[in-house]
Amino acid sequence: MIKARRRNELLRKTIIYAGLILFSLFVLFPFAIMLISSFKHKEETIGSFTWWPEMGFTLQGYENAFEKVASSTSIVEGFFNTLWIIIPPTIIGLLVSTLAAYAFAKLRFRGKKVMFGLLIATMMVPGIATLVPSYIIWDYLGVTVDAPFVPLMIPGMFGAAACVFFMRQAIFAIPDSVIEASRIDGIGPFGCFLKIVLPLVKPALLSQGVLGFVAGYNDYFGPLIYLKSDYQTLQIAVSVFSDRYSGDWPSILAANVVAIIPTVLIYIFVQKYFIEGITAGGEKG
Repeated sequence: MIKARRRNELLRKTIIYAGLILFSLFVLFPFAIMLISSFKHKEETIGSFTWWPEMGFTLQGYENAFEKVASSTSIVEGFFNTLWIIIPPTIIGLLVSTLAAYAFAKLRFRGKKVMFGLLIATMMVPGIATLVPSYIIWDYLGVTVDAPFVPLMIPGMFGAAACVFFMRQAIFAIPDSVIEASRIDGIGPFGCFLKIVLPLVKPALLSQGVLGFVAGYNDYFGPLIYLKSDYQTLQIAVSVFSDRYSGDWPSILAANVVAIIPTVLIYIFVQKYFIEGITAGGEKG
């Protein structure tokens, strides 16, 4: 009986692990092809497909990716432009969202449920649907010409509904006795937020920070609408580069490899906190 149970448990784990390995290979396969093909010679990508660089490895694609062409934003310049645009709103917006989440989770005030319901309702509106109305407003204010990067930064500094929701769930997991104990010790609501809440929800903070950073990092339509051709973000720079090197697949793939490296490195360094944060966001409130 015990042997049969152990055998069934071993079979179940084997099936689960085999399924996970197959799924991982399925997901990673396109990235492996992209990475290998970025080291090929251009001539090898014309005609039949080859799994391996038969003419040997070359860095010509990466040399083209890092090349600066007049009157256009290079890949490197686009990367730093992207960081300059998304880091301030990511940090400030995360702090604002967590403050709002703390209020919805632990403070009592009139109309809290209604306000939270309205906030969640905004998540049902696709972001792409607000692009044109937002542009009309910013253009009326005159910032699309004088400071075109402002519409890409200011809205994010007010937080995001999805971030508020997940951080609220994480803060719900903090026992009320901890909050009450801090109040007995004379710590006010804001002091409790800084000294008690933030350290306890650090994994959720990091996970939401990574998600917010990646969302801004991958944004294409916003920079396309607001920014000028001589000041573009990484995604636009990669798109322009792909048009310039149309047909040169190793160069195009090399540019894409360079573009995804930062996000991969970020996930590698914070994956522990990222998984913990996503799990904390699933707490029932």
